Amino acid sequence: QFEQLKSRYSVLVYDLLGHGQSQLPPDNPTVEDYTRQLLDLLIDLNLQRVHLVGHSMGALVATGFALDYPQHSASLTALNMVYERSSEQRQQVLDRAQQVLDSGQIIGIDAALGRWFPTQNISADKNPAIDRIRHWLGSVNPQGYGRSYRLFAESDQLFSHRLQHLKLPAQFITADGDPNSTPAMSMALARACPNAIAEIITDEAHMMAYRSPHRITPLIEQFIQHAQQQPFQ
Repeated sequence: QFEQLKSRYSVLVYDLLGHGQSQLPPDNPTVEDYTRQLLDLLIDLNLQRVHLVGHSMGALVATGFALDYPQHSASLTALNMVYERSSEQRQQVLDRAQQVLDSGQIIGIDAALGRWFPTQNISADKNPAIDRIRHWLGSVNPQGYGRSYRLFAESDQLFSHRLQHLKLPAQFITADGDPNSTPAMSMALARACPNAIAEIITDEAHMMAYRSPHRITPLIEQFIQHAQQQPFQ
């Protein structure tokens, strides 16, 4: 997305807490820790209002930011966001997060890749795009990842009673092959917001934006253009 949008927009990308070169989150972080990180960054860069685009955990942070700081939010695009899982699904994710925290290692990488990419792309043959994700996962700080992952597991109902207040233009995009961020979730998110749409991408899975930017980036850009034509609330 960055490569396709940078010639037409000022695009800001940054490392979430616990990832890349950003500091670790607290032992028991809240979404507010992550939204405050973004606010501090915008203040430091003197950016007044931005179009928010986030994927998975980033979608959770972007949605929380839009709710907490609407004066700084022009639109929201949430990719592959999780919403109101079943109790069994929630426990499975919590268990995976706890295994990372207990072991001090990023475990289950191949299982994660199996959920994130269409099945036909996971094979014994070398796939450079998937190998790149495998390398990134293997190099992240386990404590930062585990703490973030636990928060992600616990937060699927965090906005259930707040989305009616999300008045800015919003779109929720997911893939029909995503077993955890399902089409039903994105459609429910869109229904819960007063000014939102849902888009379902066929023949893709959780890493659709990474694997098929030619399909996802135009949706993001078209929506930003649409939002720019609407008066700020």
